[in-house]
Amino acid sequence: MNNKYITSFILILVVFSSFLYISNTSSDSESAVTTSTTLLEETSTTSPSTTKVEETSTTTSLVPISKIAVSEDSESVQIISNEDDEVVIYEGPFTSFAGFEGTNQLTLDSLVGDLPATLKAIIEEEVLVINGCHQYALSLVGRCPYGVWDSSGTDPEGEKGADWALSIWISDRAFAAGQVKDVLIHEASHALSYLTKTCISPENSNYRKDAWDYFEGEEQFADALVLYFEGAYNHYRTKGPLTQEEIKYLDSYISVCTGN
Repeated sequence: MNNKYITSFILILVVFSSFLYISNTSSDSESAVTTSTTLLEETSTTSPSTTKVEETSTTTSLVPISKIAVSEDSESVQIISNEDDEVVIYEGPFTSFAGFEGTNQLTLDSLVGDLPATLKAIIEEEVLVINGCHQYALSLVGRCPYGVWDSSGTDPEGEKGADWALSIWISDRAFAAGQVKDVLIHEASHALSYLTKTCISPENSNYRKDAWDYFEGEEQFADALVLYFEGAYNHYRTKGPLTQEEIKYLDSYISVCTGN
């Protein structure tokens, strides 16, 4: 009889011990998961910025908080660098011009500073260089041209005398196409051509009109100047690289008409 009681008592102890072990194991597991979730939620207060990562588990190594910004939604998390460059927005007189885009204005200003000395001197002294879609040109061709040279300041209705007389317009399309440098040189070459329109050649003739005849038009003249100033993009010229004779002609034109 005593043996029966002893056996029953031992069985009860075994069952009770198993229950305690299972309960403790479940508690530890829940605690571990809660800790992981808390770390993720705490990182969400570092920044409202967002990025996407895999769902965090107890075995996932978290990215150091100082390197990331995490969204507040722990179910859909994004991680980005906190070291992104700040975007500088242009503020200046061009913002009131019809068609001004401005996304690339500061980049365009920098490119003007990198122009060949002859073009740079003319542009910086007399010409506005605007990142935008010239609205009258848009109405003429049905899309924003890469570049526009506007000597008279033409408004969207085609009337002269707008505030942007003597201006070069370089659109965002030119930047997207990766042709902005050569387009800028092309339009700057139009400016050079226009601003030297009274230049007299060694033969005592109008040098600009002579150049039109020599290169078969104003656009071809501008394209030739693009090549002369080490650009590559040509839209109107079909003759390929400059010949030595053409280079000599442009050397003379620039020397006589700009003093460089």
